[in-house]
Amino acid sequence: MSALHCGILRRGVRVANLVTLKLNTLIQKIGERAKRKGKKTAEIAPPQLIEPLRVPYGPFRFKARLPKGMAYEVHVCTDLRNWKILSSDNAGAETLEYLDSEAFKFSYRFYRLFAEDVASVNVIGYASVTLPPGLSMIANPFETHETVSELFKGWPDGTRLDKFDTRLFRLGENILEHGKWSKPSERLMPGEGAIFRNPTDDYKSVSFVGEVMQGNLSVPVPAGFSIRSSLLPQVGNLEELKFPIANGDIIHVFDRDRQKYVLHPYENGKWTDGTPILGIAESFWVAKTEPGNWRQSFKNETQGPES
Repeated sequence: MSALHCGILRRGVRVANLVTLKLNTLIQKIGERAKRKGKKTAEIAPPQLIEPLRVPYGPFRFKARLPKGMAYEVHVCTDLRNWKILSSDNAGAETLEYLDSEAFKFSYRFYRLFAEDVASVNVIGYASVTLPPGLSMIANPFETHETVSELFKGWPDGTRLDKFDTRLFRLGENILEHGKWSKPSERLMPGEGAIFRNPTDDYKSVSFVGEVMQGNLSVPVPAGFSIRSSLLPQVGNLEELKFPIANGDIIHVFDRDRQKYVLHPYENGKWTDGTPILGIAESFWVAKTEPGNWRQSFKNETQGPES
């Protein structure tokens, strides 16, 4: 081998060794950064969204506790699936107070928060419905500690909320008289429903606010008559909402504007008068031939949307 070729070979070996050294150093640094990031993420407690509040016809507000200076993102959606980044910033104080000034544009909206790469343990939201004079069938699709007297604060005498007792097979009356409810501590839970009476001549708005239930959810649907609603704050037809329909069942949906029931029988494996569609925070009567369980599920994703 000539001296020229030997020199070229030696220089090639030195270059290869240098590249290998630099590559190993780079891999080591990447590994160290990943370890630091993983350790940092592990040390961040999943944030919790607290004190949700919907101002009538106005903004939505909530709070969360974050270390000062921590980067966070607020995610929002209207279907519990397609999230988008609403805001990103760094926490200016240990208690973050976030105000969604555009909430008035939406009848319902859901929120979650990411601190660095850590998702909030809960998803919160609101659902606002307009109740006409007369009767409506309503539901509260959120977990909340609010009682009937707190949910319907400021309503006039003559307002009433009737829940159906499947054991006694009758409606239980809860009436507002002289500024007091006959059952002030009664609660309206997800999956339940009630007949609500607006005694005024005006359309009035009510907002349900709270946490979205998570996990594998189920509510029993007994044989015979009962009032039921979706366990999740979602809109759609009953098949999309996974209601356990069977031959012989009849769904009674109340048309608020026309103040009348619309019947949806299910026979021979199909709806004879169209699949019933439910709005947000709406309940319905079901006449069921055999008992069943209405199962739904939801889990807050730990991966956020692309920026």
